[in-house]
Amino acid sequence: MIGLSGGIDSAVTATLCTEAIGSNKILGIMMPEKDSNPKSKHYAELLAQRLGIRTEVVDMTEILQSFGIYEMRDSIVKKNFAQFDSSYRYRLVVSNDLLKKDHIAIPYLEVLDGKGILHKIKLSLDDYSSITAATTVKLRARMIMLYFFAEKNNYLLAGTTNKSEYVQGYFVKYGDGGVDFDPIVDLYKTQVYQLAEYFQIPKEIIERKASPDTWSFEVSDEEFFYSLPYEIIDLLWYAKENNIPAEKIEKSLSLTREQIIRIFDDQEKICINSMQSREMPPHWKFQT
Repeated sequence: MIGLSGGIDSAVTATLCTEAIGSNKILGIMMPEKDSNPKSKHYAELLAQRLGIRTEVVDMTEILQSFGIYEMRDSIVKKNFAQFDSSYRYRLVVSNDLLKKDHIAIPYLEVLDGKGILHKIKLSLDDYSSITAATTVKLRARMIMLYFFAEKNNYLLAGTTNKSEYVQGYFVKYGDGGVDFDPIVDLYKTQVYQLAEYFQIPKEIIERKASPDTWSFEVSDEEFFYSLPYEIIDLLWYAKENNIPAEKIEKSLSLTREQIIRIFDDQEKICINSMQSREMPPHWKFQT
């Protein structure tokens, strides 16, 4: 069983599972909510029809409203941008100048008003923590719903986290990281795209901008988290893991030594800071 998001990772994972055990043993769950891009459900349905797998659709809006998620997030936006109303859309983004200079990836709020004007707003640490904590509830609510269907049907739940996300902690522990097995966790995002081409995944999904799809104003993975395109992220991490000399990296990616060192340092910090997301709780042994 798998959650179908309409994105590239769930599309490739669903295809791999179908190839492995057959379409009649796969169940895809679509979980749209108020902030979801309408394309997500459409693309998920497109993939399910192509694979011939069964699907269920659960609108998560009412569940998330019962948690007060939308109200919590909107109140923070309203606090920082007084003109905000329900017709406005918003998202979190990080600065994307890692290739130009050393920086701390400080997220900020972007609000698109009713006239199409974009407003950039710095958030306090408390407001940032609150709005992201509310957002991760969305991922954990999806996990709860997925396990309802998994247990109901006696199915295993397939994860959709790729290696680029896993090593950098770009997933939610006990959210989209709460699964029974991870078919693509050893594949870089760029390799996922290569597999998608091989499997002839619908071009709409392949060409779609990779996104968490949790904000009313669409944001890409690069804008929200990485600050760099996957082509650079993946090749540099591969080079780091395989001890490829810096001069070869410079030539292959047309980067300076300073840029390479800067990105390596940034990736290492993110990897270390997200370590707890990849670890299970410790088990204490008491001796009598």
